[in-house]
Amino acid sequence: MRESRIPQYKVSAWEMVAVVLGAIATLGVGLTSLAMKFLSNAATPQRAEAIASNIMSYSLPAGSQGLLGVNIAGAKVALVASEGDEPDIQLLMARVPVEQESGRRRIDRILDSIALGADEEELKIKSARAENRNLCGQTTSITVREGLLKYPDSPEKATVIYRASVILGDSRYVVNLLANDENLDVARKKAVNVFDSLQCRQ
Repeated sequence: MRESRIPQYKVSAWEMVAVVLGAIATLGVGLTSLAMKFLSNAATPQRAEAIASNIMSYSLPAGSQGLLGVNIAGAKVALVASEGDEPDIQLLMARVPVEQESGRRRIDRILDSIALGADEEELKIKSARAENRNLCGQTTSITVREGLLKYPDSPEKATVIYRASVILGDSRYVVNLLANDENLDVARKKAVNVFDSLQCRQ
């Protein structure tokens, strides 16, 4: 029986470069499609509403629509708004495990960076104060900011923003609520009514 020999083939530098570039391109396409899938799932209204209702029960007048919902490393974040193209109420809520509190400032910056309907050019804060209110059965200090909101091609509206958090069990619940109306008193009433409807789910 005769042994067959495998011929030795010397790989050139250009072939190595082509293989490495092909691997990088394949990895890039895979990561891009994974990121696109993540973002498209996060922005699915039904998913956003499901995650929101898993974090808290809430009541928005005239119904709600889910805008964003994500689960990341045990943290749940959801953004819901009142129905319509220019919602007058937006509610960002999150439930973060307490063991992740070491990154609290980072988490707060991430939550603040998720747009609550306005950027600094559109929102002009006129006053800020602290109030004690009940959130999920606990009295907590909330930050209340009031000002004017002006979207492009829309009339200026009075705006009230609530920011609060509370720790229940092994989770910290964070709420950012934005309510606006032509009338500041009506915007305040909307904010109070929605905030008072919030009940944390454990």
